[in-house]
Amino acid sequence: MTPRVRWLNDLIRLEIMLWDHVDARLKREHDLPLSSFETLLALEDGEPRRIGDLAGVLRITVGGASKLADRVRAAGLIDRAADPGDRRASLIALTPHGRASLAAATVTYDAAVAEMLDGVLNDDEQRSMHEMVRRLLAETTQRSHSWSTHSRGVTSFGTGGTP
Repeated sequence: MTPRVRWLNDLIRLEIMLWDHVDARLKREHDLPLSSFETLLALEDGEPRRIGDLAGVLRITVGGASKLADRVRAAGLIDRAADPGDRRASLIALTPHGRASLAAATVTYDAAVAEMLDGVLNDDEQRSMHEMVRRLLAETTQRSHSWSTHSRGVTSFGTGGTP
């Protein structure tokens, strides 16, 4: 096994362990699955978002985002309404209850992550790791978009063919 394969395998296992730990705490203390928390976090700035935008942020399908939004709406955490600019689309936004739930759950989330990382990585190491992950996410997101548009024959002009 190559070092990169080992590194990614370890990173994936770490992500699963962190997800499971945070998810369990959020469910136990707030009756809020981590997937619902992620939905609330994506709406944190208060701007209504289309379901497709939520799908992009969470890196899931539009159908998956729609089902997730329905579950979060059923819990009273978000509102969902027709987009006045495009009646075929819908917009979602935090309710006051959703905003309060996000604030309370954020404290629990932070504590759950601290349980896993503090004592292993100091604050500077955690900040450094976060910066590396953010750089990788930004670059790989850009590359992923570039590869997907090339595979569909789309150029920067959006017409296919030679740019």
